[in-house]
Amino acid sequence: MPSTGISLSIEAAGANPEYDASAKKLLSFKSVIAWILKLNTSEFRDYDVEYIANHCISGVSISEKAVHQDEPDRTLSGDERVTLMNSESTSSSDGTVYYDLRLMAKVPGEEGEVCVFINIEIQNESGQKYSLVTRGLYYCARMITEQHGTVFTNMDYQKIRKVYSIWISPNPGGKRKRSTITRYSMAKDNVLGKSFIKKRNYDKMEVVVIKIGKDCEYNTTSITGMLDALLSSDMPLEKRKDILSGVYGIPMTRKIKREVKKVCNLSSGVMEAGRKAGRKAGLKEGRKELLMSLIKLVDKGKLSVEDAADSASMTVEAFLKKKEVLKK
Repeated sequence: MPSTGISLSIEAAGANPEYDASAKKLLSFKSVIAWILKLNTSEFRDYDVEYIANHCISGVSISEKAVHQDEPDRTLSGDERVTLMNSESTSSSDGTVYYDLRLMAKVPGEEGEVCVFINIEIQNESGQKYSLVTRGLYYCARMITEQHGTVFTNMDYQKIRKVYSIWISPNPGGKRKRSTITRYSMAKDNVLGKSFIKKRNYDKMEVVVIKIGKDCEYNTTSITGMLDALLSSDMPLEKRKDILSGVYGIPMTRKIKREVKKVCNLSSGVMEAGRKAGRKAGLKEGRKELLMSLIKLVDKGKLSVEDAADSASMTVEAFLKKKEVLKK
C-alpha cells in the first residue's frame, strides 16, 4: 500500500526513531506540529488540528502575508512538511545556537492576528549537566532578542511576539515510568496594590517540557500518546501507524519522495537502548554513530572541537585521535 511521508519516515527510523535525525524529520510534518500546538499552547487549543495545519503554520519570513481564514478547510496531510525558518541563531557576543526546529505560527485573535515563534527540541536527559527548562529559557531569550530589527525597531517593544520553546524527552529503553508535561511561563504578582497591565504585555515566553513515560494514553487529549507512537523504540511499527492514523487522523496512505536527513543532537537512542539491554554490540555501534555525528558537525563548523569532545566525554586529544581513525 502506498505510504505517506510520515509513514515512510517511521519506517526509515526503524527501531530507534528517537535517534535525532529521524525524530527531527518526523516532528517536522505539519500534521504532527498541529497536534503539538493544539495540546500545548493557549493560542491554538480552541482550533481544530486541520485548521492549524492548513492555515496557521508557516516557516516563511516575518513579512509574509497571513493565510486567509476563509479558505476552505482540508483534511490533515501525511505528506506536507513545514518549511522551517533558519535553524541558526548567531550573535556576535553570545555565539551561535542551532535550533532543532523553528517556525512561525499565526492565529486570528480578538484584536487582530496573533503571531508566535515556535521552537521544538528533542533531547534525552541522561548525562546533561543542566535542566531542560533552563536551556529552554535561554532559547526563548534568543528568539526574543532576534526580533529586534525585524519584528520591531528602536523602542517599539510592544510589537514583540511571544515565543515558545517546547522540549520533548523520549523514553529510550522504557526507563521512565510516568509521563509529565510541565509549563513554565511569566505571571503577574500584585505585591502592593493592583496593576491593570494586560497579560499580553508580559506573556511573551513559555517553555514546555514533555517527558514521555510508559503510562501514555492514546487519545485526542494526550500529546504524550501521539509522541510515543511517533518516537517509540519498542512499539511495533504497524501499531504505531494504526494509532497515528486511527486516533490522531494522520493519514498513512499517500506516497511522497523518501527523504532522510541525518543530523545529530549529541544524544543517541541507539546507545541508550543498548545500555538498557546490556548489549555490548549495541553500545559499541551507538558510540560510533555518536562520534561520527559529532565529527560531521565539527567538520561543518557547527560545533567546536572542545564542545564535541565534552559531549563525547573525551579529552580534546583523544577526540582528535579518534576522529583520524574513524575518517580513514
